[in-house]
Amino acid sequence: MKKFLTICAAVFILLTGSAKASDAEFLLNNAELYPTETGADYCDDIVQATLAEITNDDMTTYEKVRACYDYLVDTCTYGDNVLRLDFPEADGTARAFGMLAGHVGACDDYSCAFAALTRAIGLNCYTVYGQTARADGGYTGHIWCIIAIDDVEYVFDPQIDDNIGADVYYRFCVTYDETPDSYLDAEPYTDYFAPFY
Repeated sequence: MKKFLTICAAVFILLTGSAKASDAEFLLNNAELYPTETGADYCDDIVQATLAEITNDDMTTYEKVRACYDYLVDTCTYGDNVLRLDFPEADGTARAFGMLAGHVGACDDYSCAFAALTRAIGLNCYTVYGQTARADGGYTGHIWCIIAIDDVEYVFDPQIDDNIGADVYYRFCVTYDETPDSYLDAEPYTDYFAPFY
């Protein structure tokens, strides 16, 4: 009977798509990886140090990405990323560095840090600019991340999930269709982290 119930639950999940975490695990664990550095030593050094602190070789890709997301949500706060001012701002590396070093920043900084971390893992993560829904109605300018897997874009938005402050992430590995009315006018923001291809 227990086996039968387990099979029924698995079929239900497959038919309804109710297994967000397992979907994300499958997608991320099966993505092709191309570890990429930013090319800015000051940024690459802190990215590698952060990854060494929060991940290990025994972790799956999903576990590493989740560790990066958790790290930003759990240790960072929204504010002015003053450490970025110590470096030339040409491609998002200063924002990533400032967020990882100082743990304070805006949506740009959360997204640049997440992109730098997950690109080092090997995922095609890039920054996107557009508008996001405001809690009090309407929309506001915003930058978030996309990880492209098999030509499908998956939203990762640690700043919004940090702002929501719930025990569940609403913007971790979801498609735009799964977050209706949350984003408008999304375009890759190539001034920071551009898509690999």
